[in-house]
Amino acid sequence: MTDATDATPATPDATAVATLADPAYAALRRLRRTRQLHRLGNIEWFDAAYRVYLLGLFGGGSILWISSSVKDANVSAATADSIAAHAPAVLGLVAAMALLAGLRGGAQGGPIALEAADVVHVMLSPVDRRRALLRPAVQRARGAVFAGATTGAIVGQLAGRRLPGSLLAWASGGALYGGTVAAIWAGAALLAHTRRLPRWLATATGLAVFGWQAAAVAWHVPGPGTACGSLGLWGWRQHPVDLVPVAVALAAVVVGLTQLQRISLEALARRSALVAQLRFAVTMQDLRTVILLRRQLNQESTRRHPWRRLGPARSSTFTSGVWRRGWHGLLRFPLTRLVRLAAVAAGIGVLQAAAVRGTTPAVIGSALLGFLLGLEIYEPLSQEVDQPDYTDGLPVERGELMVRHLAAPTVALVPFAIVAATAAVLTMGSTDAIVPAAILALPTLLGGAAGGVYSIVRDAPDPFSSAKQEVFIPPEMAGFTTTLRLLLPIVVSALGTCSVLLMRSAVRNGGSLAGAALRGAIGSLLVAALVAYWTKVRDRVRIKVRAFMQEGRAQTSAKHARSGT
Repeated sequence: MTDATDATPATPDATAVATLADPAYAALRRLRRTRQLHRLGNIEWFDAAYRVYLLGLFGGGSILWISSSVKDANVSAATADSIAAHAPAVLGLVAAMALLAGLRGGAQGGPIALEAADVVHVMLSPVDRRRALLRPAVQRARGAVFAGATTGAIVGQLAGRRLPGSLLAWASGGALYGGTVAAIWAGAALLAHTRRLPRWLATATGLAVFGWQAAAVAWHVPGPGTACGSLGLWGWRQHPVDLVPVAVALAAVVVGLTQLQRISLEALARRSALVAQLRFAVTMQDLRTVILLRRQLNQESTRRHPWRRLGPARSSTFTSGVWRRGWHGLLRFPLTRLVRLAAVAAGIGVLQAAAVRGTTPAVIGSALLGFLLGLEIYEPLSQEVDQPDYTDGLPVERGELMVRHLAAPTVALVPFAIVAATAAVLTMGSTDAIVPAAILALPTLLGGAAGGVYSIVRDAPDPFSSAKQEVFIPPEMAGFTTTLRLLLPIVVSALGTCSVLLMRSAVRNGGSLAGAALRGAIGSLLVAALVAYWTKVRDRVRIKVRAFMQEGRAQTSAKHARSGT
């Protein structure tokens, strides 16, 4: 017989491991709950439900009120037939873009972002990694699906005001489509990360699907995203086969959740620090920092070598130096950013054409895209704003320097204007739109990007301010001021892009399209010129206003002193 002491120790079975893991996971839940209470405070469920109720009531009511105030006519029978035939492929293009973004984001370490404490302590503790990551992964996917469904419902009820079907049906169909697109993004990101998909392979796969779907739009062939795009028309008609993309998207999310143990710890550590800074920047409404951190999250860096090297400078003037410096930055844009800018420009062209064809809310969409385009393309100005010490040390007025930084990006908008004009002409489907699109394209992009310029310059630090000059706003006015600060750049972009409504008026009244386009171009250029002039004189005006206020306070103090004596 063999002595019991000489036997090899038995390996603990699965039940024993689970028994040891359950207390650790229970402790993890308590730690997360305690940290949540410390962060949010001990909010009663009734208070939270009441806040959600108020947000839904006033937010949803505002959206419905604004939507109902737009009195666009119903589309004609021919237009409705064209939408039914081509809209699924176009909406499928959005799903293909979501797949591309998800694959690239997952290959770069997304979509989960934990707090630094979770990465350092939880991920290195004897807790099953999949169980520890399940809750934040589900929250990420759930948040994406909710945001997509909300956006889809808003766009759906807008479409239902011009197309056959009830508003409720269109809102439900739009929510289903938006949630499915968001689930495609989340599932693709989870699978790309957990399967450690190389970035080049993720990009190639996403581009192949996107190219296939683009061919489906151009040549009316079956595409991989057409069935998903058909969900967007469920407010009008329903095809049961359209539910296949819903099942595939949910299956991708579920499979990704089952593979969470393969998440890269290095990627979580890198993203945790960036996401913490990103949340702080969002809280402080610092859009420039938000954009920079998003680029870092996507591992998007400038090129080491420019696309084209500039020759020797022909002039040594200050203006020539600013011009060359701007182009040195623009020529180092990575390919991904150029593609993104081209996609944004194409979206502006499509929305502008939709506005001409009678969809007034498309102007708001083009304004938002123009605002984003301005934040991206005017990178030289942003770099100048981000280095105030360097700027203040130059022997030139800051406003003069900033307005000179607008020259190179304005010229760089020309190829994107060509993209926008091409997209607008293809959307209109008529050669009569070529001349008006050629006239309006660049001025519209400049007018839309003016909101981005306004936002960049407004966030520049004020070298003339002091603690004594601060104005304290009452708490009841803080919310209004914050909202106004967020909306004002969008309003500027909307003013620069709404000139397309002159084209729509000319189409309806049989006027000259070229004349209407010329008037609209002049209006958009005026908006861009006013923003450029404001950039130049902003500091001078603020100095004069402060001097005027100080003089008024001094006179008031002197008057009180005389009254007291």
